[in-house]
Amino acid sequence: MTTTLERPTTLQCACPGCNCTVQPETPFRNGPLLFCSEACGKGHPNGEPCHAGCGCECHG
Repeated sequence: MTTTLERPTTLQCACPGCNCTVQPETPFRNGPLLFCSEACGKGHPNGEPCHAGCGCECHG
């Protein structure tokens, strides 16, 4: 008997303007949507970026 391991599916962050992928082991949820960071999940209330130096245009 052999066991086949499937590759994890990479998911795009649900935040508009974000190009980051959601890490399956540490997703940030807001309802049914998955985000790459807490800032994206909360809608960037203070205009903060999702990650330092990632280049995404999703913050305020």
